[in-house]
Amino acid sequence: MKKEVFKNKSSMKVYTAILSAVLCVALLLAVIISEAVGNAKPKQAAVPKQLAALDQKDPKQIQKTIQKMKVEALIKQAEASLDKELEEGESSIWSLFENYAVLGDSRAVGFSYYDFLRDDRVFAAGGNTIRDIPGTIKDLKAISPATVYLCYGLNDTGIGYWSTGEEYGKELRTVFDKLKKALPDTKIVASSILPATEASLEKNPVWRKIPDFDKALKAACKDKGVIYVDNSEIVEKYMSTLYDSDGVHLRPAFYPLWAKNLYMATILSDTEE
Repeated sequence: MKKEVFKNKSSMKVYTAILSAVLCVALLLAVIISEAVGNAKPKQAAVPKQLAALDQKDPKQIQKTIQKMKVEALIKQAEASLDKELEEGESSIWSLFENYAVLGDSRAVGFSYYDFLRDDRVFAAGGNTIRDIPGTIKDLKAISPATVYLCYGLNDTGIGYWSTGEEYGKELRTVFDKLKKALPDTKIVASSILPATEASLEKNPVWRKIPDFDKALKAACKDKGVIYVDNSEIVEKYMSTLYDSDGVHLRPAFYPLWAKNLYMATILSDTEE
């Protein structure tokens, strides 16, 4: 009888121990689950780096950053669209030129000569140099363009007014000042000076000055807040196919490429202001 009681007591202890262990495990799991639920956070979408730091800026700066991001997105979309159109041989880029004026030499004449842009918006002629710019100011003020595109350089390097790029840059700064004073609300855009082919340089070595004059143009633009448009990429790619036989003038198919560069540089400048 005693052995039987002892046996029952031992069984009770075993059962009690097992039950306690089960309860402890259950309690531990409950605590773990509770903490996990309490600390859980909803998954968040990735945030652009520009927006991640916005809480460190004032409201005006936030608005400016958001606007810049929107413009950059539109630029990418527009550029992709224009690229496709140019590859297909047709371009609606000309419809993007609104309230503008183009000034320049015989190369710039092609914008209107080939019926890409309006005659009354292209102030260009063969033999023109930057010294002809002040003479257009009266006409420019009459139409009050939002943007003026300057496309010079071919005659500037060969006519002999300036023997060095340094002299050329000095006069450019004066011309830019006159334009800005007469048209304070107009954006001024200067095309880089398109170079001549190697074959044409053999006949006219004076055009070897173009790189020096273009360097002076770029520096003057930087000093005076004029937008400089680098055309080196399209020249390198298309000089052999879209330059005229004389090695300096341009075939019609080059103009949409040139216009795209001018337009995109103008829009891009808005994100830097």
